Amino acid sequence: MFKENKYTNVYNKLIERSVARNWKKAPGRERHHIIPQSLGGSNDKSNLTYLSAREHFICHWLLIKMTEGEARSKMLYALMGMRAMSENHQRYSSSVTSRVYEKYRIEHALNHSTTMKQKNLVPWNKGGVEITDEHRANLVRAAKNRKIDPIKQAEGQLKRIAKVTGQKRTTETCLKMSLASKGKPKGPMSEEQKIKRSIKQKGVSKPEGFGDKVAVRMKEEFSKNNPNNREDLKKTCPHCHKTFGPSNYSRWHGSNCKEL
Repeated sequence: MFKENKYTNVYNKLIERSVARNWKKAPGRERHHIIPQSLGGSNDKSNLTYLSAREHFICHWLLIKMTEGEARSKMLYALMGMRAMSENHQRYSSSVTSRVYEKYRIEHALNHSTTMKQKNLVPWNKGGVEITDEHRANLVRAAKNRKIDPIKQAEGQLKRIAKVTGQKRTTETCLKMSLASKGKPKGPMSEEQKIKRSIKQKGVSKPEGFGDKVAVRMKEEFSKNNPNNREDLKKTCPHCHKTFGPSNYSRWHGSNCKEL
């Protein structure tokens, strides 16, 4: 699995030392799979050891130099994962690693691009193959069973709105958006789309109280749009000198006013 070189020897010695000291979980210590899970390693205690954050980083650095082919590709992913911060990890960070990080970050980007192009991926991966029907069905099933926290959903929506509010797009960006939308259907639904939606909704019962909500909403709309409530349409009767909406005025006032 591993190449026979000096890096493998260094790795083995580092692991032997960590196993001998038998560290337990504590702040500043990170759990490490001696044989990485992506290379077939298990979660058995015999394959786990605790390292300092710095030792953990060095081990994953060495693992890249100890492997080749697909295994090296997986170890590149693992090293990039070492940059991820969380409340459960105190990652090793030092200016000494800047050149190391740059070197493997470039290699990782090329490796990731090649790996993605070889898989059956979703359409937004431009170099990939269209997703299979089985995979699509799995995604749909997972989405339907996903529990959504309405509070977090609302908070996320507010964050997205706040992020884009006040943004000013460059002329170049506006032109790109315009060209991207050219040729796409716009405006009201086509007859074909209407028929599809109609067929889909046939036999689907409305939720309890749906009609009540519609009635209340329609009543509010009628009240809001009632011409008699619009100030710009009201008239003052020249005979009784009172002001009314158009329907009341035409029926009871003007030439029909009792004061006439």
